[in-house]
Amino acid sequence: MSAIEFHPLTFVDERDGVVVGRPDTESYAVLPHDGAALLRRLAAGHPADEAAHWYLGEFGESVDIGDFVSTLRELGFVREGPQPTATPSRPRMLRLGAWTFSATAWIAYTALVVTCAAMTATHPRVRPHADAVFFTPSLVAVQLVLAFAQLPAVAWHEFFHVLAGRRLGLPTRLSVSRRLFFVVVEAHLDGLYSVPRKKRYLPFLAGMLADLLLFSGLTLVGAAGTGWACRLALAVAYTVVLRLVWQFYVFLRTDLYYVFTTLLGCGDLHGATSDYLRRRASRLPGLRRLTADAGGGGDVGAESAWSERDRRMAPWFALLTVAGVGFLLATAVLALVPLLVGFATRLGPALAHGTADGARFWDSATSVGLFAAEFTLLILVSRREASQSAGTDSR
Repeated sequence: MSAIEFHPLTFVDERDGVVVGRPDTESYAVLPHDGAALLRRLAAGHPADEAAHWYLGEFGESVDIGDFVSTLRELGFVREGPQPTATPSRPRMLRLGAWTFSATAWIAYTALVVTCAAMTATHPRVRPHADAVFFTPSLVAVQLVLAFAQLPAVAWHEFFHVLAGRRLGLPTRLSVSRRLFFVVVEAHLDGLYSVPRKKRYLPFLAGMLADLLLFSGLTLVGAAGTGWACRLALAVAYTVVLRLVWQFYVFLRTDLYYVFTTLLGCGDLHGATSDYLRRRASRLPGLRRLTADAGGGGDVGAESAWSERDRRMAPWFALLTVAGVGFLLATAVLALVPLLVGFATRLGPALAHGTADGARFWDSATSVGLFAAEFTLLILVSRREASQSAGTDSR
């Protein structure tokens, strides 16, 4: 059997195996160390039969080399056809990524954050609080402006993820998609699997850095005066704080979750923990049937679906998940209740004492209508997508 030609591959050693992949197509797989060694031999130009013989002598076991090569083809690692291997292109914005995280930039970031901290310490007016959201008497303006302000703010967060990846020469990218009826911006960081773990922390944390810088800048703008632009800056800054707090809900696979799992050397800690909790819940009489119907009642698949490291850390992460749910509920109450009270104290008097020809009455009525329309649309779209998903699963 002749030698097999491969696309340029990366090999990154992990605790439970070797991550092998093609950064150009973002196709990655975790192979055991012996499997990665066999792939290295094939990629070095040794014929498949010779590589299989070497594997038998090296590890004392035979290997189905045909099945192994077939799997590599499915992953897209094998170069098909006579065309020459394409030279990986230099990713754009590499210089911008390097400058964004240069020593000079870090000095500027530190100065900005320290100035913001000093301003919030000495000026209580600019500290994050729910009342800052109401930068204008018009509740409709508050709802619409803050809603539309989230897209560029989130894009700024995700763009820092991309730049941190481009700094490493990786093809990280942004995409715009839809969740229910919300437009979302997402950064794709699969290329990080081609670099050592110690280089992944900054790309994972870059979004939080972007949020911190945005909050600091908006706070300083808000501290400059009491005009509508300054009040708007403080209102948006409050929403940025809420997104920063969200990152600490690690059980929801936020940016800090990936930092956490990278530090622990886990591959799919969330999946292993979910399976662990389902299997524990299946032992409870009232939940046994429910978890069995959900596909989580058996232990056979769980023993092989996750790495040893994931299974070992799952019980500890389960405790963190339970505590995290409590933290989520507590922070949601602290953040959302003041906002709801703020809306209620403004809506109630305007609707109860306003007149049909008064601007405040119609502004409040329109605000209630927007709330109702958004809530209704959320339910309708959720049900439609759930039914479409159920139909797809049944086919």
